[in-house]
Amino acid sequence: MRSRISALSQIKIDTLVNMIKMSYSFEDWNEAISLSESLLELAHLTKEPEKRFSCLDSMEKPPVYYFGYSYLMKGLALQKLRSYSESKECVNRYSDLSWVEDSSEESQYYIDKFKVFAKVNALTLDILSGNKEKLPEYLHALMDNGDEIIPGLITIIESALAHDFNVDSEIEQLTPYIAKYKHQNRPVRISYYLTVHYLLALYYYKNRQYADAITYTLHNITLSDKLRNDKFFKKSITLFEFLKTYANDSQTAEYSRILNSIFKGEIENEESFDFNCIARCSQ
Repeated sequence: MRSRISALSQIKIDTLVNMIKMSYSFEDWNEAISLSESLLELAHLTKEPEKRFSCLDSMEKPPVYYFGYSYLMKGLALQKLRSYSESKECVNRYSDLSWVEDSSEESQYYIDKFKVFAKVNALTLDILSGNKEKLPEYLHALMDNGDEIIPGLITIIESALAHDFNVDSEIEQLTPYIAKYKHQNRPVRISYYLTVHYLLALYYYKNRQYADAITYTLHNITLSDKLRNDKFFKKSITLFEFLKTYANDSQTAEYSRILNSIFKGEIENEESFDFNCIARCSQ
């Protein structure tokens, strides 16, 4: 145990936070859990003021944030692995962080913030477990917390796909917020942004709304390429190949245009490669 603490103390605590965000964006849930547990261990070091740990020298936030974030991200990863009871235990831990015993104004801000997260995420687990009766309460909670709307829409669609119920009304209410969702250079938010488009495509396919399914798939191919997310690019290409028998001529042409644009951009990065020659030779 002592050697593990020694190894962890060589990692800046905020670097570990960023590592958790990256593992989440790559959907590496087991790694996210492991890193979150490591963050919790580092957070506990903040309660040993008599010792000096270099990993804590440049903490960007108060200790309560790191306790809350470790439980939050571990709970979210467990949720993705469908370990709902274990995820609920994590939610309970960050629902009231007053046990950290830090009375500063900034700490109180994070205590209140994680309390809100806990309320929404407890409802999230109810929805994922198939409790459709909680949808009105869940929608109300999402509307009160703008940053949770897109993750919440993901939850609603995941539950609808898993438990086979209709959420057209909920999708209609929440999809306008997708265009307003800010995700610049933030791995977790980019993951949410691509996931919601992908799941909408799956939902519409399952409900035989093929035109909508293909539209969202084409959009996600472009988005994932622009955001340089190979995982979602491959998933979206694969989904289109599965859906292409339902595509109309316009959608098929759009697919070819997107791929040609991507291909041309990649080829033109090769200084010695003459793309125009390929175009002439193919005529």
